[in-house]
Amino acid sequence: MLATLLAVVFGLGLGTPLPVMPSVSSINGSLEITVILERAILAINGVTLKTRVFNQTIPGPTIRVRPGDEMKIRFQNLLVDQGSAYVHNQFSAADESNLHFHGLHVSGELPSDDSMVPVLPGEERVYMTLLPQDHMPGTHWLHPHRHGSTALQLAGGAAAALIVEDAPGTLPAQVEGAPEVILVVMQIDLETTARIASRARDSWFSSSGGRLTTLVNGEVAPTIGVRGGEWTRFRIVYAGWLAEVLNFDISGCEKALLAKDGIYIRDFPRMLSGYAPIPVGGRADLMVRCMAPHTEYQVTWGAERIATVSTGELIPSSLDLEAWSPRYPAYLEDLQTTETSPDCSCVTELEGRTVNGHLFEEDFILHESYLGAVVERAITARSHPYHQHVYPFQLMSGFENNDRRDNDNRNNNNNIGTSAGNYDLPGDWHDTIEGQGVVRYKPAAFTGKVMLHCHRLDHEDEGMMSIELVKDSGPCVCRSPSLLPTWAIIIIVVVLLLVLGPIIILSYHRWRYGSWAFCPSSRARNVSPTQEHTEDQPSILGCRTPEDAGEVRKS
Repeated sequence: MLATLLAVVFGLGLGTPLPVMPSVSSINGSLEITVILERAILAINGVTLKTRVFNQTIPGPTIRVRPGDEMKIRFQNLLVDQGSAYVHNQFSAADESNLHFHGLHVSGELPSDDSMVPVLPGEERVYMTLLPQDHMPGTHWLHPHRHGSTALQLAGGAAAALIVEDAPGTLPAQVEGAPEVILVVMQIDLETTARIASRARDSWFSSSGGRLTTLVNGEVAPTIGVRGGEWTRFRIVYAGWLAEVLNFDISGCEKALLAKDGIYIRDFPRMLSGYAPIPVGGRADLMVRCMAPHTEYQVTWGAERIATVSTGELIPSSLDLEAWSPRYPAYLEDLQTTETSPDCSCVTELEGRTVNGHLFEEDFILHESYLGAVVERAITARSHPYHQHVYPFQLMSGFENNDRRDNDNRNNNNNIGTSAGNYDLPGDWHDTIEGQGVVRYKPAAFTGKVMLHCHRLDHEDEGMMSIELVKDSGPCVCRSPSLLPTWAIIIIVVVLLLVLGPIIILSYHRWRYGSWAFCPSSRARNVSPTQEHTEDQPSILGCRTPEDAGEVRKS
């Protein structure tokens, strides 16, 4: 009876209802939660998956905090140590882990969001993070970030949504009062993950019984129940780790962009006429209205249906969204007309497996800036989604939406749908982006390291990561891209050795023996070094002995 009532009111179809993950919220300015990373055997849509997850679910529990809260996360690594030792810039350390608070504007140093320090199997770490009082409310997430095993652990489902909530009365009434749907969209590639596990000497990860491509809140193609004609806030977390852009669409429904990467846009409501091209690791908050009652609408990723929106009864009235612009905190100051600080305009290129031609090294600093500087970066990140910790950045120019279209393998080489041409506009804020363009940000609160890397995490594990350093004071320092990436330099050196090596050896023999031919030594010919060479004893293969060569030089 209850199921029938829910189907009528909320429009639940015959598919599996969208799972709602357990939620933990802060109380009186403090959040305390234990996040456990452990082995799990899960059955999903006929597939048996041996993997690693948070708190025995895919995804893990949703964390909800408010600006100014103290966040205390006790992270326990209960994985079994298989002896997969860390190997620098290789898939390794399968059972070591840690946490990264993807999108939060917090310190990148311990005891906060320091992704450089591993938590070994059987150990735990308490992450203590104080959110700034002016932290922008928004949609974020957390996931493991141990260099070498980041891809393996996230690919297996270890991720969770992290929401910074709005204070009452700070949003438009239509948004504040709207029902909320959290979608954690996970990119699944069992074959690639198995290959990574093998290279990392991991014997745990495996699957059987079929294949999976996409999970939404841990399910395959679930049904999302909404009321017909009612605006609903969709918080979309793209917990991705490969190079596919999430071209998210709900055909037949109105979609208004509210926020990206946990930061509200300036020109809400920005109506989207096509799909939202969400980069790997990115988030999007959409206000969605599906007008027809008792109707099913497909939620698609390219040519793939990843969920269904099913409407129930039509609500009596639903007004169009009103224009609104948020109040931005100091760290999100509009920098579009602000002059860049001296020497703070740097180039960052993600190519091959390198950043500016360099593989990751803990002691290598890519760029340096300082508190209060206006920093500009010319970023090239085609097919390599660029993610920056600690400080979000503002788009100045470039990053056309169509740059990312070809990175959606689910289009099956067909022209499926049209990108919303207004999804990325100058002035928008991101922490993850793909393509080529110019961005700016202003370090205002946190000194120390700022990690940046390709969020195609198999690339990151193999060295496509670097560090920027924020200091108390200037100057800025830029380290430009190498003329050639490291891998190209290695190939050139090897080729030169292969070509020049024989030339050097032949030249030596020509000088030593007076011939280009390789000449056996006197010892090899059983000739005494004191035995005179005569015309009755011709040189082997026309070679001259050292004595012959000496005579030639004397003459």
